[in-house]
Order: sequence, then C-alpha cells, then structure tokens
Amino acid sequence: MRDIIEKVPIPTAGVALALTALGNLLQPAYEGIHILCGAVALFLIVLLAAKAIMFPQLIRDDLHNSIMASVSGTVFMTLMQFSNYLAPLAFGPAFALWVAATMAHLALIVWFTVRFFRPFKLHEVFPTYFICYVGIVVASVTSPVFGMQALGQAIFWFGFACYAALLVLVTYRYAKHEVPEGARPLFCIYTAPMSLSIVGYLAVADAPNALFVGVMMVLAQVLLLVVLSRLPHLLRLKFYPSYAAMTFPFVITATALGQGTAFFRGNGVALPFAFDVVFYVEVALATVMVAYVLAHYLRFFFRRIEQPQSVAVLKENAQIARFSENFDN
Repeated sequence: MRDIIEKVPIPTAGVALALTALGNLLQPAYEGIHILCGAVALFLIVLLAAKAIMFPQLIRDDLHNSIMASVSGTVFMTLMQFSNYLAPLAFGPAFALWVAATMAHLALIVWFTVRFFRPFKLHEVFPTYFICYVGIVVASVTSPVFGMQALGQAIFWFGFACYAALLVLVTYRYAKHEVPEGARPLFCIYTAPMSLSIVGYLAVADAPNALFVGVMMVLAQVLLLVVLSRLPHLLRLKFYPSYAAMTFPFVITATALGQGTAFFRGNGVALPFAFDVVFYVEVALATVMVAYVLAHYLRFFFRRIEQPQSVAVLKENAQIARFSENFDN
C-alpha cells in the first residue's frame, strides 16, 4: 500500500472533485449514485492525504511548478463539496470544514500569486490558473447550505473578475507558446470557469439578471464546443496525471446548463425540449468521462502492486517526475 500511496499525484484531487460534483448532478435520479460518488471521492482524497503525511517532500517538490501548485486548489474545492455532503448529518463539523476549505483556498491564492507572479513567466501559465483563482467560486456554490450567501456573493464577484483577466492571459499564452504533450489535456479546463460562474451566481444572487445568465450560458456552451473539437485528439494521448482535467469541466458544464434552463423556465420562459436533450447528452458525456479517467487512475495506482519495485512501476514514477520537470524548466 505504501508504494501505491507514493504514486498518487496531486491531480487526483481533480478526479475527486469531479466525483463529488457528479454525485450532486445525478442525485435527483438516484441517491445511491450520490453516495457512491462521494465514497469514491473520499477514498481518493484519503490517498492524497496519506501521501502528504508519509511523503511530504514529494508534495513540496510538486508544488515548485505552477501546474501542480494551481491544481492543488482542487483539494479545497473538493472539501467544500464534501461539506455539503456532511451538512445533513453533522451541520457543525460541516460548517467548520467549509470555512477551513474556503480560507485555505484564499491562502493558496495569496501564496500562488507571490510565488508565481514574482517574477512572471508567460510560458508557465496554463488553464490550471483558473483552478487557483476561479475555483474559489465553489465556495459560492456551497454557501447557501450554511446561510452564507452574502459572503458567497463577494467570493463570486472576486472569482468572476479573476476569470475575466485570466481568460485573456491564458489564451494569449496558448497563442505564443507550445504546450508540452503532458499538459495538453489541461485545455479541457477552458469549459469550466464560465459554467462554474453560472452555478455560483445562481446560488447566491438575490435576483439573478436573466440577460447576464443567458450570455454566460451561451458562452459556456461555445467554450464546450471548442473543447469538444479537441477532445478526440486528447483521448489518443497516453495517460498523464493531467487526465484529471477531462472530468470536472464536463460535469460543471452540464450542471450549469441544467440549472440555467431551470432558472429560465422558473421565470416563465418557454425553452424548447432541445435544451433538455442537450442537457442529457452533456450529463452522459460527463458521466462517461469521469468513469473513463477514474479507471485510468485506478489502473495507474494498482497496476502490478504485487511487484512494487518492478520496471513497470519505476516507469510510472518516472512519468510523473517528467510531467513535473516540464514545468520547472
């Protein structure tokens, strides 16, 4: 088991985040899926926590590059989601978890800004920066459970302002610099921030502006189409920890479409059935992608565990090392 834990990369938290979000998305259809997704996500977070305890130097080494450092935000985003899972059972501990995760994510933003913007290196900018700065909007999404909508509103507008700035910066970086193969799946993150903004806004706005929601929904679907145009190529790549980027963005995009559609219909707008068809297609896509990536991660963790020092395992560990090195240089 020790050898498995040593192999767990930080992006594992991104898969856990996708599972918690998928559980919430599918909960109306079947409560058992909600519980199962939460349990598997908890298992992944426990593995990552065990690595942080048993191999702290490996975690510290990973945090020296901007991708791994920004991806670490998915840990706190997942804990925010877990707080909503826990709230019906133990409200006090759930609220404490939500506060701790929110404060930790804010601390990450401050540390990341100091660490990676002084000095600034354009080639180190990736869509994972959205996770660090816009991912805090998950606190807005989960805030109503604890009656913290006012704080949720402030967090939403902060995250949305960061998104507007980062969208220009990240896009400019993609236009100026090549992307290493190991980082190419990160392009899928492009579809997440706008959709997360929709869900966060609808969760905390006292009287959501229909025009604002409508514009965001259109942009979210356009960004999804852009990502889908690249997806077949990305799926042909060999496994990298960055596969995690092909999970949560699809889940949150489906969630945003469903909630946006419900918002307009709740305000008397007769949207055609085509919206429901697209929603169900996106739910199916999100479910398939999360299952696909989870299977790859589990295979990576448990392959040939009976021979932890085998050549195959050493190659897998070297693969993660190369993935990190690409962004230190």
